[in-house]
Amino acid sequence: MKMIKLLFPIFLFLVSFSGFSQVKVTSYSVHSLGVSVPLNEKFNAELKVFANSGELENTGIELNSTYKFKPGEFHQFSAGLGFGLIPYSGEDAFFSVPVALEICPLQSFKRLSLVVELAPEIYFNDDVVALRHLWGIRYSFNK
Repeated sequence: MKMIKLLFPIFLFLVSFSGFSQVKVTSYSVHSLGVSVPLNEKFNAELKVFANSGELENTGIELNSTYKFKPGEFHQFSAGLGFGLIPYSGEDAFFSVPVALEICPLQSFKRLSLVVELAPEIYFNDDVVALRHLWGIRYSFNK
């Protein structure tokens, strides 16, 4: 619970600097929901909530920052670092290294995109490395 109290103000702080910018909401299949904001032209911050467990005690959160590579006409690669945890357990904290591809399939409506993400997760307490994959739909709210 202490980590939520720490991460939530950090996220609000990041949003306050980029509130003038574009907010993106992503639904990663049935696994998570993400909200991202640009920090500048090259970096994004995203907060993900993994609420697919059915129990509040097992709901995980992740805060990450990604670097956006030079975009193509219909795609954008990004890679970054993240920190996640399951707040109620207090033991399942991890670092992640998300690598994502965002594809805009409709030329006339680029606010809607498909996202594929692959992220190794390095857990602190278990000395475990897991490979997470997510796919989803992202909508960008332009100002």
